[in-house]
Amino acid sequence: QQNGNHWEEAAWWMMARNFGVKVNADAFEMIARSLPVALLAKQKHQLIMLEALLMGQAGLLKADIPGDKYYSRLKKEYQFQQTKYKLEPIALPVHFLRMRPGNFPSIRLAQLAILLYQSTSIFTTIRDCESLPELKAFFDITANDYWHYHYSFEESSTFKPKKLGEVMMDNIIINTICPILFAYGNYHREQSFKDRAVQWLEQTSAESNTITKGFADLGIRNKHASDSQSLIELKQSYCDKKRCLECTVGVLLLRNQS
Repeated sequence: QQNGNHWEEAAWWMMARNFGVKVNADAFEMIARSLPVALLAKQKHQLIMLEALLMGQAGLLKADIPGDKYYSRLKKEYQFQQTKYKLEPIALPVHFLRMRPGNFPSIRLAQLAILLYQSTSIFTTIRDCESLPELKAFFDITANDYWHYHYSFEESSTFKPKKLGEVMMDNIIINTICPILFAYGNYHREQSFKDRAVQWLEQTSAESNTITKGFADLGIRNKHASDSQSLIELKQSYCDKKRCLECTVGVLLLRNQS
């Protein structure tokens, strides 16, 4: 509704938010909203431009770093694009503190740039994939060579390719791909898309967190992502809000006690 039923735009917003992980989710969504897919499509074949736009909008290209030619080029490209499209960096800062280096916003933005470079039609790619392996192949991405030796612009590091990990890939499938594919099927009343979304959840590894571990302690099996998503929804929407009388499980338990 916010973007006039533009599925590509919605997928771009959701995907960017997901790449921001919990700490930078809001900031990454603001970056995506500030860079429409139509603008990004114009830079599709220029990775340096895509990365400059993302880093610049995140406010990561404001400093001077003498001797770093790649950073200087990004900054120069962003300044050109900023003037051309009248862009303003987002007001919300991105955070590095208390994060694993692999989740640093600089790394996630560089990976996001590669994803856009492969295809700015993110939603169309998701919609047209017929199998989970095909979908995962699309997300088999590694940030460009500069990031093999960096986690941030300020300092270099030992060699390590910044490949999108399996856990992050599963997180994207669970929190972005399946929800938007299911929503698309629901909106257009096409059951096949809804079935595919559920099937992909059932083929994806279950999440492991305090909620799922709590259910495991009670003997509840958590075999795949569909199970873990169900348990998380149950806990957050019913248990935490003490809506026991509106919950089928809660009603059954109370009935057995009476």
